[in-house]
Amino acid sequence: MANPIISRTELLAGDAPMTVNGVVKKTALLLGISATTGFGLFFFALMSGISSGVLVGLFIVAMLAAMGIGLTTAFKPHLAKTLSVPYAALEGVVIGVASAFAFYKAPSVPLLALSATFVSAAVMLTLYSTGIIKVTEKFRSLVVSASIAIMIVYAIQWIMSLVFGSSIPHLFNGGMIAIGFSVFTTLIASFFLLLDFKNIEDGVMYGVNEEFEWVYGISVLATLVWMYIEFLRLIGYLQE
Repeated sequence: MANPIISRTELLAGDAPMTVNGVVKKTALLLGISATTGFGLFFFALMSGISSGVLVGLFIVAMLAAMGIGLTTAFKPHLAKTLSVPYAALEGVVIGVASAFAFYKAPSVPLLALSATFVSAAVMLTLYSTGIIKVTEKFRSLVVSASIAIMIVYAIQWIMSLVFGSSIPHLFNGGMIAIGFSVFTTLIASFFLLLDFKNIEDGVMYGVNEEFEWVYGISVLATLVWMYIEFLRLIGYLQE
């Protein structure tokens, strides 16, 4: 989600204001931690033959813990510096497990999804920096509303899967409807990166204290992980 504390950060200017370069460095650090954790777990899962049940448990625990840390940093941003590293490691567990399951179905999917994520991020950065796409309040409202709707659908799917062992008809079982829904969610995830860019730009403009660089780093990381997961699902459908 777009960082909710942007509405408050203009009031928190400090003697050492945040910079775009500072956010880039912290985001790169967090990405490195997530990648290291994710690749490590991915290869360990493949070589050791961890059961699917254990992997699912790891995924759920890591995802819920990451969500908890994300909400904590939204309401208590001064904790972001301390919580950013464990958050990145948890996101690494999420991508590691998701990549392992995708690999079991089709070995080429994780690499294709990783490539698609970085290409899409580069495209979104170009579209934003050149002004081809402008993040207006209407654009933000549409993307956030669509994201909330997607999260509600995912929550229903998770509940149905865990409690009843079933799935929402047509949306997660492959086929044209599932592919169409996956394309939509992948686009929304990519558009969310534009909101992150706008939030960072606004933070620099407001002279927000540099400690908030960690908050924005967490936000960008969360969006990139979301994009990667969506590409895993979409490419997996296309290879079925």
